[in-house]
Amino acid sequence: MTIRQQFKSAIRRGTGEAHLIMMGNPGNDFSDIIIDAALTNYAWDGQAEPSRALYISELISLSGQQEKIRDAVLTGLATEREDTWSLTQLFDLAKIFAQQGDSSSKKAIYKRFFNRPIYGSDWCGYQEIIELDGFEGLTRIAIIIGKHLEKNPDDWQDDSIVGHFQKKNPSIEAWKQLETLSKENRFIKIYLSSVNENRKLRSADKRKVIVYKDIIEEIELRKHFWIGSRKLTDCDIALIASKFLIEKDQLKKEKLLSVFGEIKFPFDYHQILELAKRKPNSKNRIVEFAIDALKHLSSNEIRAFAIERLKKANSPAKYAIILKSNYKARDAILLNEIARKFDNKDIIESLVQCYKDIYRANKTKECNLSSSTKCNTLSQFTSGGTPGRKLTKNPKLRAAYDSK
Repeated sequence: MTIRQQFKSAIRRGTGEAHLIMMGNPGNDFSDIIIDAALTNYAWDGQAEPSRALYISELISLSGQQEKIRDAVLTGLATEREDTWSLTQLFDLAKIFAQQGDSSSKKAIYKRFFNRPIYGSDWCGYQEIIELDGFEGLTRIAIIIGKHLEKNPDDWQDDSIVGHFQKKNPSIEAWKQLETLSKENRFIKIYLSSVNENRKLRSADKRKVIVYKDIIEEIELRKHFWIGSRKLTDCDIALIASKFLIEKDQLKKEKLLSVFGEIKFPFDYHQILELAKRKPNSKNRIVEFAIDALKHLSSNEIRAFAIERLKKANSPAKYAIILKSNYKARDAILLNEIARKFDNKDIIESLVQCYKDIYRANKTKECNLSSSTKCNTLSQFTSGGTPGRKLTKNPKLRAAYDSK
């Protein structure tokens, strides 16, 4: 692999290796690769991963082509019309340039904001404007959106932008000041009118609070399965488990069992294990919930079940996570073998999170994440760290772990 290929791989994964390559090869021009990484957000999950703009700006500062790259970023900011997370990255980069004294970048941000926005992402850029100009920026946002609303009266706006500003700046009475300004500026008035109308609609749509007689009724009458929405007492947990063991109604049994994907089942595990061994049924999720509950339970039988299913599963993470409470030394070898079998993005991402949960929960030498050696399986996912460490041949696996 050439130096340029190494750099391209590193910058797309977002690792510090890219900085080291640039510092070690000052005569090489990597500007085209930096521009590509600036224009396209290569994060595994652009919504979940923090912004890479600062990371890329540091690489730009190491380059001898700052002006060329900046111009490419501002052109990209003006023209990106498809990818929300690439656009947010471009806004963030332009903000960094503006904070460094580049007035053309600040102008580019205002020119792009709410100008032919990506559908569902008209909010892109507002945070950068607020970070640059505070309340003055918020005022200009209100005017820009107000002008749009005047031309598009069927469109609407919620209170999220002003709410975000108010939360970050509690000493400024943002709503009150905007109301005052709206008396002299019709665009701010139009904006606030749309926001307030949306508030009224949401307020009218609030559901009536339901009061349940006990935890069992709450679980059984919920439209959705339990998602750990509140803390349960030991008494609640015992009551739910007891009701589960005797419940005959299939849907109620499912709902009760779903609780134990979040917390440990307090009684004997055998009924849950027997349910987990059943053939899945498309009409219910009882087998799925039983398998999920096993990750909190420990026994030789549960471990044997997990190992057997893991070796032939098409969705291995749901069985691998059972080892969180049933891990034994050298299981990392098996987990590494399982990971190497797959090249599907979703499967790889689920395995990475699953493996991290397993290694955090188990304090064996091979799973001690604070150790300088780290677990061999995790060492397959990264490119930094201990010299001589083997790298997986699957770049998607490496990228998934780097993004976490």
